[in-house]
Amino acid sequence: MEETAEAIANLTRERWEANADYWVKVIREGRDRYRTELTDAAMLDAIGPCKGLRVLDAGCGEGYIARTLAADGADVVGVDACQGLIDAARDVEDGAAAVPATVPATGIGGSLSFTRASVDALPVEDDGFDLVVCNHLFSHLQDPSRAIAEFGRVLKSGGRLVSLTLHPCFYVEDSEHGARQSVPAAQYFASRGVDQRFLVDGLESPSMITSWLRPLEFYSGTLRDNGFVIADLREPHPTPEQLRDDPWWREGFPTALFMLLIAERR
Repeated sequence: MEETAEAIANLTRERWEANADYWVKVIREGRDRYRTELTDAAMLDAIGPCKGLRVLDAGCGEGYIARTLAADGADVVGVDACQGLIDAARDVEDGAAAVPATVPATGIGGSLSFTRASVDALPVEDDGFDLVVCNHLFSHLQDPSRAIAEFGRVLKSGGRLVSLTLHPCFYVEDSEHGARQSVPAAQYFASRGVDQRFLVDGLESPSMITSWLRPLEFYSGTLRDNGFVIADLREPHPTPEQLRDDPWWREGFPTALFMLLIAERR
């Protein structure tokens, strides 16, 4: 089992390295409407004011959420297993690239750093963070258990975990393109992987990616076993006006696609 998990993790890293330039382009050109028009705002609302907080952005990608929180006064450490994405994040940090903001930021800036590391083995101290942010992370982990244990380790008592991921109850292959089939119980209560290439605004990713989904009871039980209490569960969704006025949303949001969990470390 350990060898299988390691092989899956290595394959996932290889695929993300192959997709790194593609994903940087998608994010920095604001092409992912799910993020720019829905989930980014939901994440920032759940995070709330963060000035003076020490924040871990786990699975930070090319760093746009980390940059936004730092601009609002947080001291942010971004961590990702993909070297290509960390290099892109550091390029902006070092002033080597000008990136249009996809999320508004206000306030006095905090600090910002990026490190390549697995979220299963974070190179940071115990009890050192006020907040852990996971923006579309869990669906890219075959088993988030170790990551959740690490988040429990690095958070202070009373610290929060804010995680947005694909909705395990409803997400299926091609949901972004109108697929509406239900998830059979035999699949829902097991770990299931959805293999597909990213297709965002007409751009297809070079490499396939597996999206991993587990039942709600997995998240609630794993969080509980690692010292967390779920404080809120939200399901970001388009407004009635978005669905009425924009055919893109009517096709691309056939069912609940996202789940946002807020958990507190006891």
